[in-house]
Amino acid sequence: MKLYTILFGVLLLLTSCSSKSYVKLVDNSVERYIEVSKINKRRINDGLIEIQIIGENKTDKYRSFRYRVTWEDKDGFEVPSLSSKWTDFPAYKNAEFRINVIAPNTKATEYQIYIDKKEK
Repeated sequence: MKLYTILFGVLLLLTSCSSKSYVKLVDNSVERYIEVSKINKRRINDGLIEIQIIGENKTDKYRSFRYRVTWEDKDGFEVPSLSSKWTDFPAYKNAEFRINVIAPNTKATEYQIYIDKKEK
């Protein structure tokens, strides 16, 4: 029984330390059109974080979407950034798309990416 208690405690500790970074599809209907398959993350030479979102337009039509990225520091406070404004991007029919974003400064450690349909 002690072993189960210890394992549960370790599991709880690991899940509480997990990253707060994620991709959020703002409008649920966006899931019908695109799929985010991978997120790459790296530190570039000057210490900034670079992220790359890789996705695919699953339809036979060209679609326009928009994204925004919010950044947080290690304490969970938002780090102001130009990437927090909505930016349009194309998703060509049955094709992969990539979105590259670089953190505004070295204090930015976590990110949230929001993807939505482009406003008409």
